[in-house]
Amino acid sequence: MIDYDLVRAYYFDPPPRDPARVPSDEELIARYERRRVEDCIRRGGDPAAEGLGPHGSMIGGPGKPTTVHYCRAERTTPLDPLPLHWWDYPRARMRILPPGGQQAAHDFLADLSGLHLAGIANRPSGPALSRLFHSARLTDADCAILAHLFGAVTAPRFKDLRTRGGISLYEIARALHATRTRRPDLVRWINRFAVRPEPPA
Repeated sequence: MIDYDLVRAYYFDPPPRDPARVPSDEELIARYERRRVEDCIRRGGDPAAEGLGPHGSMIGGPGKPTTVHYCRAERTTPLDPLPLHWWDYPRARMRILPPGGQQAAHDFLADLSGLHLAGIANRPSGPALSRLFHSARLTDADCAILAHLFGAVTAPRFKDLRTRGGISLYEIARALHATRTRRPDLVRWINRFAVRPEPPA
């Protein structure tokens, strides 16, 4: 259940961004509504006339025009992945090869490249895409390819990178960080596997 009192509180007084904390759904809804107000002002609109932010019922309360969201705000607001070192543990670094081994993984990645990178010059083959994910040092061009992939890939195929593509959770998280990807469905999924390191004794 969404606590709308918290949404209102976060709208007016957002907590500081903390890369080591996943924001609550209430924070994300408040961010979404603030973004709608900012976008309205940028395009020369009138937030009061459009019932946005404090001029709508969700933030402004009863008596204001009904706030309407046409999407799940908490599921569509950009999200930062947790710090990369949270995936630096053995299970997250483990590469899982599908039945059929490395060739099957390369075939899956080639299919992914064909589907989502078709318009890219020098589109990577399956083995080349695998090397991009396995590389700790990406060029700007490499990052652009992976960012394009992350912008286009469906969530189920993104998750299959691990089980069908032979890419470790750590490598996926590293690529998200390198490309500054904040796509919420992808980040929500990968964040589930992050483990906060133990503080030093």
